[in-house]
Amino acid sequence: MQPVDLAAAAVTVERGSAEGQWLTWLERISADGPSTDPEALEIWGYTDQPSYAPGETVGLHVSTSAPIWGFEVWRDGHTFEKVHEQRGLAGAHHPVGDDVVASGCGWPQGASFEIPTGWASGGYIVVLRGERDGQEVTQDAFFVLRAAEPGRGSKLAMVAATYTWQEYNDWGGGCGYFSDEYVDHTADPLEVREKSFKPRLSFDRPWSRGLIRTPVGVPRLAQPPPPVGAAVGIPAADWAISNGYSVWTVAAGWARYDALTFRWLEANGYEPELLSQWDLDRDPTVLDGYRAVVTTGHDEYWSAGGRAVLDQFIEGGGRYARLGGNIVWQVRMEDGLHTQVCHKYAAHADPEHQSDDIDRRTGAFEAHYIDRPPVTTFGANGFRGVYSRMGGLSPRGAGGFIVYRPGHWAFDGADVYYGDVLGSDLPVVGYETDGVAYTFRHGLPYPTGDDGAPEGLEILALTPVTLEEEDHGQAGNLISIADGDLAFAAEALFGEDTPEARDRIRYGSAVITAMAKGSGEVFCAGTTEWCHALAQGDIQVEAITRNVLNRFLD
Repeated sequence: MQPVDLAAAAVTVERGSAEGQWLTWLERISADGPSTDPEALEIWGYTDQPSYAPGETVGLHVSTSAPIWGFEVWRDGHTFEKVHEQRGLAGAHHPVGDDVVASGCGWPQGASFEIPTGWASGGYIVVLRGERDGQEVTQDAFFVLRAAEPGRGSKLAMVAATYTWQEYNDWGGGCGYFSDEYVDHTADPLEVREKSFKPRLSFDRPWSRGLIRTPVGVPRLAQPPPPVGAAVGIPAADWAISNGYSVWTVAAGWARYDALTFRWLEANGYEPELLSQWDLDRDPTVLDGYRAVVTTGHDEYWSAGGRAVLDQFIEGGGRYARLGGNIVWQVRMEDGLHTQVCHKYAAHADPEHQSDDIDRRTGAFEAHYIDRPPVTTFGANGFRGVYSRMGGLSPRGAGGFIVYRPGHWAFDGADVYYGDVLGSDLPVVGYETDGVAYTFRHGLPYPTGDDGAPEGLEILALTPVTLEEEDHGQAGNLISIADGDLAFAAEALFGEDTPEARDRIRYGSAVITAMAKGSGEVFCAGTTEWCHALAQGDIQVEAITRNVLNRFLD
């Protein structure tokens, strides 16, 4: 076998390409939103609630420069079906305030419709259409339709990660990752995190392009392993910037994540009823009629109230399948559940930072000022992951879950052996993951409990991931994460950003775990990419998912 000639690879790297006077995607980031050109043809709109029940009225708040507009409503499930439309509505243009991200648009209602009792629970896309002089523009609004009587028609609920979507929705000037008041994303990584974000996000504004619909076959954040010597970057971000999509929408949303699992569930006969996270805060009894709950995809943000509803459900005998990753942040809902608050990396700036009611504080669940490790609810912790197969973050990592307990019931009939790497070709382990603190004994991983993992939690599969991005110096490298998250996590978890603290959290794991909780049960596949494995028909991932759901619904 011929050894790899690393010297030759280095020569290839040095050839590289011309650079220095062309902007990267990091330098081209801008927020989605209305045009500054008063003559531009555009249409924007949002629903007055994230979720409805049959018989309720959906209010559409729309601003358009088109004289005539209309809309269609499509149910996005196993099939994509048009269920309603209105045409010939008179257009009206409305201004946007300076503080629209935090305060909302405040536009008047432009149209409404009552939801028929026969519509099935699911995700509904409202395609807004504006027309002028033979030209048409479109934009997508969205709502969740919950069941009229949750749990009566189906015992399986799926909760869409709508709070995570909102943190990645930069419409109007910012989101949880960007602020039009601080746009230099090439500065010190921790400084960028502390300054370039919006702590208050209104639901009363449109969704950024790409959160609700996106073309088939677009690049994912989790990538195939690059050749030796290749430059690293984020092709999905390049694609978004080049094609007029908000760059943050490659990391979250209905289109890229939640919809994939919902469609798979319907296609495989599970008849899920869809809820939003907003529903758990709206009605703490909403899960009572269900036997099992699924969350999926990029599921990073939860309110304390919503998490408490899920905890109560599980402890009372419910079963919870977490087929998603990156559980990190506690948010607070205000203004009648219309405003989402999370001060994130600048938690000390939250007016409620020292509140006696920890539910009111915002920031990382694992941080010393909240200290509510997600593992006790979700089966893993966000900062015990996190990254793989993206940029310089373990770009040639395993890409799949390395199996250590093949005899577990979750693997029945999946032809799983000790040491198998589940889903590596996809990859199923990538972008962001969840893990636990662990040690090995006799070839098997066990939780140490140092991170709050409860006694009895089993680690079924485990794969190394990292919290720090490496730069190997290749020409063309674009390093975006660097050590920013590592610096934050070291201080948040251990009180101070020191070399010793960084060493404790730099390298983590993506895990599949199972645990009992009260009278209930939790299964966790801690990766944002499980939904992609389902959508692509990975045989073993599908078999494991069926084992979990069939057991949980039995």
